[in-house]
Amino acid sequence: MYDEITLPYGHETRTLSIPAANLAWVVGPKDVPPLDDVAEAVRAALRSPIHSPTLAELVAQHGTNTVVMVDDDTRSTPQSMVLPPLLDELNNAGVPDDDINVLIALGTHHPMSEASCLARYGEEVMARVRVKNLSQNPADFVDLGVTQRGVPIQVSRRYVESDLSIAVGNIVPHMYTGWAGGAKMIQPGVSSALTTSKTHLMACPHVYEILGQLDNPVHREIEEIAIKSELNFILNVVLNRDGGVVAVVAGDVVAAHRAGVEIARPIYTVEIGEQPDIVVASSHPADRDLWQGFKPLNNCGMLVKDGGTLILLIPAPEGIAPDHHQLVELGTTPEDEVWEMVERGEVTDGVAAATYLALVRTRKRVNIIMVTDGIPSDEAQQIGLTATPDFSAALTAALVRHGDQARIGVVTHGADIMGRFRPET
Repeated sequence: MYDEITLPYGHETRTLSIPAANLAWVVGPKDVPPLDDVAEAVRAALRSPIHSPTLAELVAQHGTNTVVMVDDDTRSTPQSMVLPPLLDELNNAGVPDDDINVLIALGTHHPMSEASCLARYGEEVMARVRVKNLSQNPADFVDLGVTQRGVPIQVSRRYVESDLSIAVGNIVPHMYTGWAGGAKMIQPGVSSALTTSKTHLMACPHVYEILGQLDNPVHREIEEIAIKSELNFILNVVLNRDGGVVAVVAGDVVAAHRAGVEIARPIYTVEIGEQPDIVVASSHPADRDLWQGFKPLNNCGMLVKDGGTLILLIPAPEGIAPDHHQLVELGTTPEDEVWEMVERGEVTDGVAAATYLALVRTRKRVNIIMVTDGIPSDEAQQIGLTATPDFSAALTAALVRHGDQARIGVVTHGADIMGRFRPET
């Protein structure tokens, strides 16, 4: 007997056959009903901000030259739904469209094309205001000193020199900061690669412990960077597993974000009573490339028994890491050697090194098989992974490895979950 389970696979789905006797559990983000009127929820949040002046009060204090920072197409924020009511509220607060610049907070990702921008932000936004990619030219960042832990604060000049700054994103668990949203739009969103490499290298040895925790050193760093660079306001959404908006929060970068996290936490927390030999997980929605897929790889990899197997479904049409080639060059280098290379200045891409080291934490514990149409087997082998387009072959290999009685868990949307094991009774 087999259970048929359908999982997201990029813009498509795959239906998998799992032996019913082996199936331990199927988990994913909660299916919370979406809001009936997202635009009205945005307006309501903006008019009653958390621990913050209103937009009109901020405009009166600071001026009308406004930068609205938005995430790129590696994220799930429904920007085309959220931005129009925000622009309307800015107009009502005295900010004309001509004074508004939308800045795509790329971090270290590649720039978006005009067609991609149109698809993501919508015709209305593109017609009303200027939408620009973050300039990643080192000369276009401003040095604001260092944090208390010594991380250099280098942030976008366009952001720093605005009168009013607003960050628009969504709140999900994140292996490097605990939770995305809030200050993360500044670091790494509009920070230099140097700043980002420092925070990522700080986080990478501790990704298992950081995931879903707000009280961690890295999150404190990024909030310090946002506060010192004077981020004025955030607008964040909480989504259900299908990307529908279930809540909107706005206001202070710390207080509003924490309010959103408390809404998001029960949606993305999956409680598990058994740690299986095999976990099958969809990487959705982090499936553009394996660089994004490292989030579900680690989030779901930590649910597998030591020595077990993770089978990750990831289409990865852009391959392993198109923006971070040095990650592939590191291959299967032992982690202590990578740290030594970082110390000696031999790593030119510190973010790639950090992500590689986060991968190593899971790769040392479990066998990883990718079910993918975008990454050839020989390329996967370069970084110590296995790849096949055939799920049945992957599952057969895992069952040969662990035996016919192996227990199997399934994660429907692996990028944004955090597992919690129920204590045995």
